[in-house]
Amino acid sequence: MLRLRLGNQAASLETARLAALEHVASHGLSDRAIYRLEMVLEELLMNVVWHAFNDSDEHIVELSLQIDGDRLALCLEHDGVAFDPLQQAAPQTPQSIAEATPGGLGLALVRKAALDMRYDRADGRNRLRVWLARE
Repeated sequence: MLRLRLGNQAASLETARLAALEHVASHGLSDRAIYRLEMVLEELLMNVVWHAFNDSDEHIVELSLQIDGDRLALCLEHDGVAFDPLQQAAPQTPQSIAEATPGGLGLALVRKAALDMRYDRADGRNRLRVWLARE
């Protein structure tokens, strides 16, 4: 299992991405699975960095990644503002290009890529677990 303790800065994404790729390198994951892993990791970690903290203090985001049979188990845990991504409504599809606005699709992409997702909050900490297909 890969376990990382990351700062709540955007630069942590590259540290996490490279460590995750190195961790899964010898496990024969398909290109599709690696793409899903990178996309989900980026969306979730950057959402935490940009939205989870309402102060300028340094916070630690704990990331774990485990290959569990035919699935990848990814977990992010932090002490940010309570936020259950599973309770967020799906974004509205714009009726035209003029109505479209950038952003707001990250969680929808994660939901589509995930086999399963679970969220809980305990002792002032958010924990989001996401399972992805290995193939």
